[in-house]
Amino acid sequence: MSYMRLLIVVAAAGLLSGCFVSKTPLFTPADADYPIADGARFTVWKIDPLGKRIDGAPDHLTVTRDGADYVYTLQDEKPVKGLTDDIGNGFFIALSRDMTKPGETSYALFHNTGTKWLRYAPVCSDFARLAAEHGKSRADFHIEPSGNDCAFKTYADLKAAMMFEARYGTPNAEYVAE
Repeated sequence: MSYMRLLIVVAAAGLLSGCFVSKTPLFTPADADYPIADGARFTVWKIDPLGKRIDGAPDHLTVTRDGADYVYTLQDEKPVKGLTDDIGNGFFIALSRDMTKPGETSYALFHNTGTKWLRYAPVCSDFARLAAEHGKSRADFHIEPSGNDCAFKTYADLKAAMMFEARYGTPNAEYVAE
């Protein structure tokens, strides 16, 4: 299984309250990577802060293509569209757009550890606490408040915040190809 394949699958799970967002996508299909085969399926496990799977049944995600977009379908939920970008060293940023909410794009970070993909889907308030614990603030990442969300205007700022999250935070899901 391709490491990028798993990354795309987890993007659908990034649609959380208080997440990392932008008003317009911070990268486009021209900048995106397309490693996932049409129809790929993944088992998605929630994990605790120690990296252990949380008891309970896993979710299942299917990834298909629709033109330049991936379509992420998690269980019986309404599908969302998105893209992924390889930012190096096994890290990928995935964006997702809920087509019923135009003007908002959500982001998650994925890390390929060799046998699994770990998803970081930062919650804005948790990120602010994590940043403060390490002598930073949301302003250091040029984050603008947007309700409960952390809003970004540039891709460089989003990448910096995501890599900070990867360094000091913990992943919240594990994706395994079926």
